[in-house]
Amino acid sequence: MLTWTALARITIIAALPLLVLPQLPATGILLALFCAAAVLLQFRIQPIRIAGIALLLLVWMLHDARLIVDDIEKLTIKPQQFYVLVDEVRQENKQIKVRLLKEGDHFIFPPRFAWLSFDSDSQKYCPGQRWSMQLRLRAVHARLNEGEFDNQRFALANHTPLQGRIIKQDAESSACSWRWQFIKHHEAQIGFLSQQATLKALAFGIRNDLSKTTRQLLRDTGTAHLMAISGMHIALAGGVGWLLARGIQFLLPAHRIGYLFPLIASWILAATYTCLSGGHAPAQRALLALTIWIATRIAGAQLNGWQIWTLCIGLLLITDPLTVLSESFWLSALAVGMLLIWYHWFPLPVRFHQRRWLLLQLLHLQIGMMILMAPLQVTLFNGISVTALVANLIAVPVISFITVPLILLAMMLPFSSASVLIWWCADSTLRGLVYVLTLLPTGWWPLHNALLLALLVWGGLIIWRAQIFFSAPLSCCAIAIAMLLSRQEKIEQGWRIDMLDVGHGLSIVISQGREAILYDTGPRWKTDDAGGRVVIPWLERKQLQLQQIILSHKHLDHSGGLESIKQRWPQIQVRSALNNVEHLSCIRGTQWQWKQLHFQVLWPINASASGNNNDSCVISVDDGKVRLLLTGDIEAIAERQLVALEKHNLNVDIVQVPHHGSRTSSSSLFLRSLNGHAALASVARYNAWRMPAKSVLENYQKTGFNWFDTGQSGQISLFINNGEMRVATLREQLMPRWYHQWFGVKRESR
Repeated sequence: MLTWTALARITIIAALPLLVLPQLPATGILLALFCAAAVLLQFRIQPIRIAGIALLLLVWMLHDARLIVDDIEKLTIKPQQFYVLVDEVRQENKQIKVRLLKEGDHFIFPPRFAWLSFDSDSQKYCPGQRWSMQLRLRAVHARLNEGEFDNQRFALANHTPLQGRIIKQDAESSACSWRWQFIKHHEAQIGFLSQQATLKALAFGIRNDLSKTTRQLLRDTGTAHLMAISGMHIALAGGVGWLLARGIQFLLPAHRIGYLFPLIASWILAATYTCLSGGHAPAQRALLALTIWIATRIAGAQLNGWQIWTLCIGLLLITDPLTVLSESFWLSALAVGMLLIWYHWFPLPVRFHQRRWLLLQLLHLQIGMMILMAPLQVTLFNGISVTALVANLIAVPVISFITVPLILLAMMLPFSSASVLIWWCADSTLRGLVYVLTLLPTGWWPLHNALLLALLVWGGLIIWRAQIFFSAPLSCCAIAIAMLLSRQEKIEQGWRIDMLDVGHGLSIVISQGREAILYDTGPRWKTDDAGGRVVIPWLERKQLQLQQIILSHKHLDHSGGLESIKQRWPQIQVRSALNNVEHLSCIRGTQWQWKQLHFQVLWPINASASGNNNDSCVISVDDGKVRLLLTGDIEAIAERQLVALEKHNLNVDIVQVPHHGSRTSSSSLFLRSLNGHAALASVARYNAWRMPAKSVLENYQKTGFNWFDTGQSGQISLFINNGEMRVATLREQLMPRWYHQWFGVKRESR
C-alpha cells in the first residue's frame, strides 16, 4: 500500500505538466486517459498501479484546467444574469471583485471570481453584499512580454479569469461582512497614523494603499515579504495563541493542565488572523500546514518536517490543481523547503542552540535564506538585494516580536481607547524601522542569468556538503570559472526588432548586439506608465544599452513612458519632430548611420509643436537588404502626401501599421505602394476604438501582408540576418502555454 506521503509526491509530479503544456487535451482524450488509468489500476504489479494512480491524478489536474477554460468560453458569450457575492472593493479604482454564485438558476462550482467596473461614485459596495446583476463578462487578457509579470497566469491561478461591467443590478442583501465592519472599526482608529497603509497590510492583508516609495524601499532592502500576510505571520499568531493558553494554564491546578488546550488555542488564533487578513493564499497554506501538524500531534503520529511539507503541497494541489500556476505558491513552498535543507545540511553547532545565541540563530537563518533563495529571486524579480541580510536582521525581529504582536493585541482589545494606544505603539515601531531602512544604501543588484546562479549556488552547496571541495579544491574552482566563462551569452548576428506589448500604445526596440534604439515609449496610465513598467525592465533583462529615443509624436499613448526612461538614463538623446530645442531633429531629409543600419526620415516636412497624428515622425530603417518603415500614427492625408513624395521608393519589407489599425489610416494607395511582407500592429485587445478595424485587417491580407498584432500575440520579435527574416510571437512561439491562449471571442474588442 502507498503511504500518504508517497501519494502526495505523485500528486506533485502529476500537477507539473500544467506549467508547460501548450494546450489542454480535449474532453475525449481526457476520457481515454481516465479509462487507461482504470485499466492500469487493475494490475497487481506495484509499479503499474503507481503509474495508474499518477495517470488518474494527471487526468484530474487537466480536467480542472479544462473546466475553467470552458467556463470562460461559456460565461463570456453574451450578457447574462448572475447572483453574486461581493468579495473585495477598490473604491478608488471603481472596481469590485465578486464571486459568481449562480448563473441564472444554475449554481457555479468550482468557484469563479470576476473583477467588475462601475461608474457611479455614489454607489457604495462592501464585501459580504449579495446582488442580482446582469453582467457583460469578458476573458482576462493581459500584456505578454518576455520576463514580465504574467497577469493572465496569475488570474487563472486565483480563479479570477473574468472581468466585465454591470448592465443592471438589484441588491439582494446590503449587509456587509463582519470582517469588513471590523476593518472599518479599526481604520477609524489608525486613520491619523503615518504608517496606516503598512499597518493595514500587516493586519488585514490590504496592500493597495502602500505608496510607490514604500514599495520601492521594501524591494531594495529585500523586506517586502514581511509586509504581506504569509506563513511567518500566521505562525506568529499561532505562537501568541499558544503563549496565551500557557499563561492561563499557570493559573490552573496541575490535573487541569494538558497539551491539547495550547494547541487548540494556537489554531483558533491563527485561523482568526487568517480570516481577518482576507484569507489570501499564502495565509491559507500556512494555516493548512499548522492544521496538519496539530492533527498529527493529537493523533500521536510522528512525522518529520519533510513529510509535513510534502503532505501540505500534495493536499493543496489535489484540492486546487491550478495552485501550481501561482508564483507565490512556489515561493512559499520552496522557501520552506530551503529552510529544511539549510537546517538539516548546514546546522549550527549544538552549543549555539541556547536562547542567548538568538541573534546568531537569526543571522544563520537569514544567511541561509539569502543564499538558497537567490536563484529564485533572480528568476522572478530579475535581481537581488545585497542589503537584504542587514535589513532583515533589523526588520525580522521588529516585525515578528514587536509590531505583529502589538497589532494582534490591538485587534483583540475590546476597548477603543486602549486599542488606539496599542495601534500608535505599532505605528511607532514601523516609523523607526522605515527610518533605519532609509539609511541603508540602495542595495538592488540587477541579475538576469538565474540558471547560472542556480548551478553555482545550489551546485556549490552540494559539493561543499559532500566534502568534494575539500578533497579537490582546485578542480572545483576550475569548474566554477569554466561555467562563468562558458555562460557568456552569444551576441546575435544581424539586427532585431521587438514590438513590445504595451496595450494601447506603441514601443518598438531596434537592437544590434548590446545596443538599442527605442521608437516611442508606450502609454501613461493613471498611476504608472509603460516606460517604468515595461520598457526599462525589458531592456535590463536583455542587457541592452539604450542609445537613443525617437518619439513619433506627442500623444500620451506614444510618449507616456518618456519621463520614467529619462529618469533612468538622464543623458539619453531624444529625437522628435516636436520643435523642442532639447531634441534632435526628426524631419524629412534627416538621416544617420548606426552600425549596419541606415535611418532616413521621410515625414514630416516641417517640425510642429502640436505633435498630432499626421505630424508623426516616419522613418525608414534598412541594412541594404531588409527595410522597416516606422509610421507612428499617420492617417490617410499624410499617407497620400508621403506616397507622392516618395513615388516608387516606398517599397518595404516590414511596416509598423499606422495608428494601431484605425480606419482613418492604412489607405489602399499606401498599402499598394509598400508592397511589403510583414505588418506589425500595436493594439490592446479590449480597446475602446475596436482597433484593428476588420476592414483594415482584410486590406493588409489582400495586399499580401502577413499580419501580426500585440493584442493577439503579445510581444512580437523579428530576427534579421543577411537578408533573411524570422518572426517569433510570444503567445504562439516564444512561450506557448495553455494559460496564454486567447480565451473568449476571437477578434472582438467589445
